[in-house]
Amino acid sequence: VHGKLPPEVVQVQKKLKGLYLSDNELDGIIPEGVCALYKLEDLYLDSNALEGTLPSCLGNLSSLKRFHVFKNQIHGNVPTGLLNLPHLIELGLEENDLRGGMDGQATCRAPKKGLSIWADCAELDGGCECCEKCCLDKDKNC
Repeated sequence: VHGKLPPEVVQVQKKLKGLYLSDNELDGIIPEGVCALYKLEDLYLDSNALEGTLPSCLGNLSSLKRFHVFKNQIHGNVPTGLLNLPHLIELGLEENDLRGGMDGQATCRAPKKGLSIWADCAELDGGCECCEKCCLDKDKNC
């Protein structure tokens, strides 16, 4: 697969639990249509050339467990709704152009048990206490 994320992906919304598009040549933005995949548990978009911001509607994917979007050119803030998903256990954000913390709310809360966040602390300046602690090896619980 290369180019834009195919719009046909959203047509399988009632069945799709995993979308694995790592290490392709995808470019452009993450379309909001991905948010219609309400049964999605795994979303792997890492190691592509995706750009733009993370759609805030990703926070509506209540079944999402793993979201990897590292090694792209994503910028902006991480939507708070994404961090608050009830089943999320893996969030891979590193090697992007994220700035300004988590969704402008300075989400410096202890993450729920079992949530692993991979992020570049220098990019998420002042916005993710747990990420900063992990980067500094101060907190073994992250």
